[in-house]
Amino acid sequence: MKKWMPAALLLPFLVACTRIKDPEFRGLDNFGVRKLGFQESTVGFSATYFNPNRFGVTVKEAVIDVYVDSVYLGKFRQVAAVEVNRNSEFSIPLEGAIGVQKALEFDLPRLLGKTVSLKADGSVKVGKVGVFVTKAIRYEGRETISADLIKNPAGAGLK
Repeated sequence: MKKWMPAALLLPFLVACTRIKDPEFRGLDNFGVRKLGFQESTVGFSATYFNPNRFGVTVKEAVIDVYVDSVYLGKFRQVAAVEVNRNSEFSIPLEGAIGVQKALEFDLPRLLGKTVSLKADGSVKVGKVGVFVTKAIRYEGRETISADLIKNPAGAGLK
């Protein structure tokens, strides 16, 4: 208990000195099929953000529910911890399993060039020096599905 006392006393002072800003959403990239299966396939993408703060953190354990044009696509989880530098962009790799029926609803070639409504709700653990807090992730906006978004089409580099 005494080991944590100096840190507990110092933490409110440090937070009061620094105004913490939320990361700014920049876009999605590296969308593709990671593993192809008969019952379900694993789909992945990266969500890119900008850290406007003067300090870095580690992002781990992100879990989000993704909706495309109000249709539930699935639950996506962070693949690996991400070290975030101060005042820099960073990407969170996410993957989720999608059933064959759901995949057929999303005819990707038909969506190319179209703008879709994207909604994400979930949470992420973020922290520094072994102290992590859970923060909500909420995004709702419009995204254009472009060929540049697709970096790993079905069949290329599958695990």
